[in-house]
Formats: sequence, structure tokens, C-alpha cells
Amino acid sequence: MNPSDVVMLYKLAKGSEAIWNELWHGGKEDLGEANIQDSSSCLWEVKVRKTGYRGRYLKIKSKTGSSQKMRASADNYKPGEYLSITPDEWEVFYLLAHNGNDIKLYTCAKSILDRFVRK
Repeated sequence: MNPSDVVMLYKLAKGSEAIWNELWHGGKEDLGEANIQDSSSCLWEVKVRKTGYRGRYLKIKSKTGSSQKMRASADNYKPGEYLSITPDEWEVFYLLAHNGNDIKLYTCAKSILDRFVRK
């Protein structure tokens, strides 16, 4: 984002939270979500996200009893904090979020999720 865009957004927003998020995250995009059950029958909510700052990432949250949360980055954002995934793996979750009834996508996403859960 160039400086004139930042100044224009700041003047228009006058402190608006939405504009602050645009400036801070480079335009966070919520690209969809999917509920996936791992091989232990635990249900997980996977939110597919993209920002200018973090790149492509997933927010993964347990929906079965525990409050376990994980994040995974396809663009090497904070390697110590975020799990590492490939761009193709991120794309599987993105496609699943938009084609939830595709069994091949679901099975592939489930195997990727199982890898995260076992870490």
C-alpha cells in the first residue's frame, strides 16, 4: 500500500477499526471455512485467511471439547509460532471451503489436518 493510500484511508476513517485492520493486516480476507473431523473423530473448524502482512494462513480450532488452537502459514510467516504448510495444502483448504461436499478434497484436507494434530 503506498503512502497516499494510507493517508487517504486514515483521513476517511478517523480511527475506524475496519481501516486500522486494513492498514495493519494489509487487507485481511476471510476466504471461507470448513469443519473437518480428524482420524480420532475430533471436529476442527478451519478458517482460510489471507493478509498482505501474513500471507496465506489457516486458523484451526478444536470444536470437540478442548480449546486447542493452531495456525498454519503457507508463506513462512513466524515459523516458530505457525505450523508450516505448502501453498498447495493451503489451496486444498481454500477449495474445500467453497466445495464442502467434494469427498476427495475432504479426504485430502483430513490427512493434512491429521499431520497437524499429531505434532
